[in-house]
Amino acid sequence: MLNPSLITSEKPLKAKIKAISGAVAKIALSDGQNLDVNVKYLPKGVTTGDMVYISMVSDKQLNLGRQEIARAVLDEILG
Repeated sequence: MLNPSLITSEKPLKAKIKAISGAVAKIALSDGQNLDVNVKYLPKGVTTGDMVYISMVSDKQLNLGRQEIARAVLDEILG
C-alpha cells in the first residue's frame, strides 16, 4: 500500500461526506459536484459530515514518486 503522505496532488479537492449507506459514501465536492465512492477508499473512522481531501496523481507522477522513494531508500542503505 502506497503511503499517501508521499504522493499527493498539488490541488487536492475539498469534499464533505454527505451520507454513508452500506458500502457507498455520497460525497459533495467543494465545486458543487457530487460523487459516490466505495467506503473502502475512505480514511478509517470517517463519518457523515466529515471533511476529506481527494488527491489525484497521474501515472507519471506516481512512478516518479516511487523512483524517488526507491532512491532515498538506497541512499539510506548505502550511506
